[in-house]
Amino acid sequence: MKTFTLALSLSAALVPTAAGAQQFQAGADIFTGTGTSDRYVGRGGTVQPSNRALGSVADGGFDTFDNFGYFNGTLGGLTLNRQVELLSGNTYRFFDSFTNTGNATITTTVSFFGNLGSDGDELVGYDGGGLMVSCEGDGAGACIDDAVLALVYGNTGSGRQAITPNFYNAAFDLTVGAGQTVSLLNYAFLARDIDGPLASDVALATRRGLSLVARPDVAGLSKAQLATVANFSAASMV
Repeated sequence: MKTFTLALSLSAALVPTAAGAQQFQAGADIFTGTGTSDRYVGRGGTVQPSNRALGSVADGGFDTFDNFGYFNGTLGGLTLNRQVELLSGNTYRFFDSFTNTGNATITTTVSFFGNLGSDGDELVGYDGGGLMVSCEGDGAGACIDDAVLALVYGNTGSGRQAITPNFYNAAFDLTVGAGQTVSLLNYAFLARDIDGPLASDVALATRRGLSLVARPDVAGLSKAQLATVANFSAASMV
C-alpha cells in the first residue's frame, strides 16, 4: 500500500467542490442473485456456480470495484441478513444483521471485505476515526481512472479498518447472545468528476466521509433495525 499526504488541510477538505464540476453516477450494480439492481434485501452468502456474494457491488463505475462489500470468511455460526442500497449521491449503504439462532452466546470476528479496482495502486489520503479515503494512484501522488473512495466503518471504535494492496477490510469483534441480533453499518461513497478524478474529488470524498462518520445516513431504516447497530452510536443515528 502506498500512502500520500494530501495537499489539502482538513479545512480545505470541508469546502464545496469547484463550481462547474459534475459528478458521475455510480452504477446500480448490486448483485441480487439473478442480476443487478440498486437494492438487495435478503440472506447473506453466495450463489452457485458463480460463487458471487449476495449484496456485493460489482463495479460501481469506472472499475472502482472488482466486487466489493461482502463478508469474507466464517461467521462463527451466526446467520447473516443484508439490506444493501445505492442511496442518492453515489453512496452505497450496507446494513448487515447477524442473528444467533442457537442456545449459547457466540463471540466471533467478522470481516467486511472488498476487492478494489485500483489493483494494488492504492493511495490512502485519509485514515482515522472510522474513515479511509483512497484512490488509484499514478505513481506520482495523483489520482487516476477510478473514483475516489470514502470508506466508513463506524464511530464507536469497535472495528479495525485497513487497505492492503488491492483489498479493503473492516474487521469487527461481535458477541451475540442466544436469540439476539447485532447489526453493522458500512458505507462506500464514490467521488469522480466526469472528466476524471480531480483534487476536488478527494476533498469531496473526505467531506462526505466525515459527514457519514458524524451522522450516518439511516433514512429508510426502522427504529428496530437501528437499535441493533453496534458500530455507530445511538446519538449519531437520531
